Amino acid sequence: MTEFETELEVFRKEEESARQFFFSYLSVRTLAANNPDVLRMMNTHPLFWVTTHYSMLVAAFVALGRIFDQDSKHNIDRVIGIAAKDLSIFSLDALRARKEALQITKEEAAEYVIGKHALTSADVKLLRKQIDIRRRIYEARYRDIRHKVFAHKATADMSEINGMFAKTNIEEMKALFGFLHALHEALWEVFNNGRKLAVKPYKFVLSTDPVPRHKPLGAPGERIFREGHAVLGLMVPDPDKPGVTG
Repeated sequence: MTEFETELEVFRKEEESARQFFFSYLSVRTLAANNPDVLRMMNTHPLFWVTTHYSMLVAAFVALGRIFDQDSKHNIDRVIGIAAKDLSIFSLDALRARKEALQITKEEAAEYVIGKHALTSADVKLLRKQIDIRRRIYEARYRDIRHKVFAHKATADMSEINGMFAKTNIEEMKALFGFLHALHEALWEVFNNGRKLAVKPYKFVLSTDPVPRHKPLGAPGERIFREGHAVLGLMVPDPDKPGVTG
């Protein structure tokens, strides 16, 4: 693997982990708020559920910090920096060589790259602008929570902590994760398939309905939201079967 591929895979794991932690938190939060039976069950073992729920949120913020904080060893800037340092890895010649390595013929590889897109310095400049917009959101409303409350106990003043959380917004965090997911997909596609760069933030559909067999399971965040509801639902006693969980 090239240095870019390695770092892109690190980025994928980081952003998916942060997303899964946060959407697990949302799954428990929404089900407990909307289902009295689930809330009653959770209240039979409150310490466990409070600890678990809090841990999900801590993990999400810490992982999000590793992505945006510029002093992290592996972060979003490192991915873009590696790409910008050697744009030749995105050239059509490099793409053709990668396709040939997949054991297709030289003729097929040459035909494949016709009309494909090679990442340009203008593309990188645009990506950095898009990332900077999201970083400003993170720094304005989420960084202090990550640094002062979760990663380091810089404050124990509840009024200050509550003030930090009052600035946050669930839909805004979902949008941040939607951008990070789309960024990974766009970089992967331009490197592996020569697809023209287009970062269109992914809109997560957080549904509890089972997925039909013929349809994809969705992004990891969507899957874990659904699975959280399913697991908690199994823990609620079935009134038609005394002594047996439904």
